[in-house]
Amino acid sequence: MSSFFLLGWRQTAICFLMLAAVGMIAATYSLIAVPIAQEFQPSRMVLMLAMTVLSGTCAVLSPLIGNLMDRYSLRAMMVTGGLLLGLGYAGLSLAASFTHVLIVFGALIAPANVLLGPVASTVLLSRWFVVKRGRAIGIAIAGISAGGFLFPMIIQGLLDTYQWREALQLLGLVLALWTIPAALLVVNHPAEAGVPPDGAGEALPQVQAEMQKTVVSPLQVLSDPAFWMIAGTVAVVTSGMKGMITNLAPLVMDAGIDVSRAAALVSTYAGCSFLAKLTFAALADRLGPRILMSLALGGFSLGLACLTQSHLGYGVIALGVGLTGLLGGFMVPMESYLAPRVFGQHVVGRAMGLLTGAVLIALLCTPPLFGLIFDLTGSYKGIFWTFSLLALVTLLFVPSLRLHPRVP
Repeated sequence: MSSFFLLGWRQTAICFLMLAAVGMIAATYSLIAVPIAQEFQPSRMVLMLAMTVLSGTCAVLSPLIGNLMDRYSLRAMMVTGGLLLGLGYAGLSLAASFTHVLIVFGALIAPANVLLGPVASTVLLSRWFVVKRGRAIGIAIAGISAGGFLFPMIIQGLLDTYQWREALQLLGLVLALWTIPAALLVVNHPAEAGVPPDGAGEALPQVQAEMQKTVVSPLQVLSDPAFWMIAGTVAVVTSGMKGMITNLAPLVMDAGIDVSRAAALVSTYAGCSFLAKLTFAALADRLGPRILMSLALGGFSLGLACLTQSHLGYGVIALGVGLTGLLGGFMVPMESYLAPRVFGQHVVGRAMGLLTGAVLIALLCTPPLFGLIFDLTGSYKGIFWTFSLLALVTLLFVPSLRLHPRVP
């Protein structure tokens, strides 16, 4: 047990660090976008294309790389991801035009995001944990919020001290030192260290079933109704949260509230999201996924319903943002928790890659959809009610979700 404790939870800590590194990419783009915009003078729409390139490339790469993670060394792939991430930010410092910025995000930073992101953590932790898998995944996923909190201060400090090109070179070095040494400590599988997975004695039949090497093709995963139930449920909540947070400042202004107070709401949302992941870690293995999914869908629906009443004042908006982040935040680690149970540990990389790709497509569409509905109706009420009702409809299907690999 002591050997597993040292090695198994070390893998969780490594995944926390990796997810903190990729969690900062989108969270800090607005900071590095300022000097990039001053240098190359793109329009606001073109400036945001970097995030579109990032998400689109990740959506394409996630199924491909996820499949490879089931077959090849995760340690080597994570080391490669850390190297690409460091080179990516150093490469931004060499950009001679904004086109070069887009190329760097597509060719270096996006692959690093996949190699170090939730797909890799899910594959690794599903090998090491059975009984405490939810706890391990919840702790690791909390790294995303930690990175979004910590790295803005690091980046702003670098930008305040150095010219932007030098600052990004140093940031690349920081990220390489953050990720590569940790990745070198990855143990691909408990068998390599001569220890069993967590809970192997208590859940031997489940472990044996997960270790069956039945070949599962991408088509078989995509034809599984459980795949689309998980993808749809996660997409409704996570894309709705992204649409809400990216349109929060305009919502506050429309309610007649000083826009400076929107920053406190963003902090509230971030804090609640971080707390949600830690709460998920504490409750997942006790309550089970169906109860947590129901709480996530119900809380998310109630939170957006509160935001439809933004005219009632700042307190109602804060309540809606808090509920959305705290309870809706349970859905963020959900696909990582469900993939090993529903598809089997031996195919979790392929399943997670496909799930991530499907959810990323929804995330790409949602922020502009929120803006379009506002442009057409002059209000966000319609889109908030739509996502609130979608969550309630999705809630009806949760009891029928299969929680074990499909029998051929």
